[in-house]
Amino acid sequence: MLLCADAAAACADLAGGLLACPSCGTGRLAPWGHGRERVIRLLGGAATRLRPDRARCRSCRRTHIVLPSWSPPRRADAIEVIGTGLAAALSGAGSARIGADLGVPPATVRGWLRRLRGRAEEMRCFAMGQLGAIGGTDPALPGPDASPLHDALNAVAAAVHAVITGYGLGLADLWPLLGRFGLARHLAPVRAG
Repeated sequence: MLLCADAAAACADLAGGLLACPSCGTGRLAPWGHGRERVIRLLGGAATRLRPDRARCRSCRRTHIVLPSWSPPRRADAIEVIGTGLAAALSGAGSARIGADLGVPPATVRGWLRRLRGRAEEMRCFAMGQLGAIGGTDPALPGPDASPLHDALNAVAAAVHAVITGYGLGLADLWPLLGRFGLARHLAPVRAG
């Protein structure tokens, strides 16, 4: 699975043979059809259809899905929905209230929170590594907060802020970057088997 903040650029790079294989690290990815189409719930009750590109490594022959980072793997909700729910939960709202506000089942909200709390330290470390790789001017490093999940989300927010300010991006890039720097990767359910 390749999570891309700019899906259009990733598709162009895939077509041009510029994407390296994340499995073997030496091969180049080539277009290999499409993944399964799915419906993704957006804020405000809207929905969109997504049919991600599939790629195959020319060397190791492994296949990968090229997924926009605003759409977490194997989830029916966009990062904007999940992020809004997380902000409400961190402000003290319960999963029933959050679910009602977002139009999702409370069990889904509990699942998001359980998954991210269980992977909070991993998400924090990933985001801090990304923040270090961004470089540029000295980014403000987030300090410890009220919980491991708060700490992880602060690190993700710091990485996003560094990219937006360092590369002149805008508010439209916020949700894909939040997905790219931790939320989408760490929301993915564990595959059985």
